[in-house]
Amino acid sequence: MLRPSREAVARWNTAYAEQTNAMFAAAAAGDLAAVQRLAVSYAAVARAWRALGGELAVSLWARHACVIAAEEFERRAEVEHARASRMELDEDAP
Repeated sequence: MLRPSREAVARWNTAYAEQTNAMFAAAAAGDLAAVQRLAVSYAAVARAWRALGGELAVSLWARHACVIAAEEFERRAEVEHARASRMELDEDAP
């Protein structure tokens, strides 16, 4: 049985660890930098899922699961980017 490359797995592990840390940091309300970090980390996890799904050694059903996971993390990144934008607007308001 073939396995995904170590590089793809390592990239996913690193991205997911950062996303988890960023998620806990962003739990504090009102921390714009933490929310921006979370948005970036969600996008990194999405890219890592896409990289894993692109590995030829990954079975077809697992590739499909990777695509679905990537789409979910892309959606989360968009939500957090929007939240950060709202926070920036609130900071600029008089």
